[in-house]
Amino acid sequence: MKRLKWALVVLTILLPIQNLDLFLALADEGYITTYDHHIMPGELELMIMNDFTAPSNIKRDKDGHGNYFSQMLELEYAPTSQLAFEFMAEGFEDVENGEGKFTGFRYEARYKLFKDEVPLNPVAYVEYEDLHLKTRYKMEVSGWVDPPYDEEGDQPDRERILESRLILSQDIGAWNIAFNWINESDLNSGVTAFGYSLGLLCRVPQFLAQMGYGHPGHVHKKDSNAHLHQKFIEPTAFSFELFGALGDTKSFGLQPSRQEHYFQPSIMFHVGKNTMVNIGIGIGLTKASDNMVRTSLGWMF
Repeated sequence: MKRLKWALVVLTILLPIQNLDLFLALADEGYITTYDHHIMPGELELMIMNDFTAPSNIKRDKDGHGNYFSQMLELEYAPTSQLAFEFMAEGFEDVENGEGKFTGFRYEARYKLFKDEVPLNPVAYVEYEDLHLKTRYKMEVSGWVDPPYDEEGDQPDRERILESRLILSQDIGAWNIAFNWINESDLNSGVTAFGYSLGLLCRVPQFLAQMGYGHPGHVHKKDSNAHLHQKFIEPTAFSFELFGALGDTKSFGLQPSRQEHYFQPSIMFHVGKNTMVNIGIGIGLTKASDNMVRTSLGWMF
């Protein structure tokens, strides 16, 4: 499977950039954790995401985690410019402990409240998660790693979570700033965990155009040799994200020593006509946080 993933990467970097509209559309996918308000009507997208994680000492001691890979396969379809659906499946391989597991599914819907651009462009998000308790892919974080209270009762084998987000997002020229408030309600216990994600993204083609350098994939009229500068792979966007947990309905608050908080820079490349590669680093800001190298490979149809 790993050889197949690398073969797909090698094949896609041989394709030339041909469509700037798709190029810019893919730039809106530049965040890893944060959602913005952009939905491309008619978009069908397949994405393979893979993380390598070095867990915190708390997770090594408490949960027995070793260094591990975690994966997610995501399929998204947007029937309109306001509505998008996603189906996700995930699993992990713990390379230190020799453990691997397929952990379950997620089903997601996003609805942009206004068709046209408005201030902060609010989007409603809902997701149902049916996952094994050992699931490890980090779509977001919420609640506690080390709760400041005693946990009672037996833990079920699976968690069934109803996640909701309020997504606020604003474009400012070539830049986007987005904020997500995250609620994860456990349908078994009734406890809701809270989290946040804040992102800043720059669309490289628009930024370069504003700076007077044109944009990738187009030949400048004054440069007869411009075709020599066209490349098979171009940076589409770079982003910076800050995300973390804020406790739950049992104990709400900011206690970094017991919670996960991350700073996450990433860069995305447009490869060929409709393919993207995203590479990021999740830097743990607290002793309860992990450190991650994050990659994704996506195709838009």
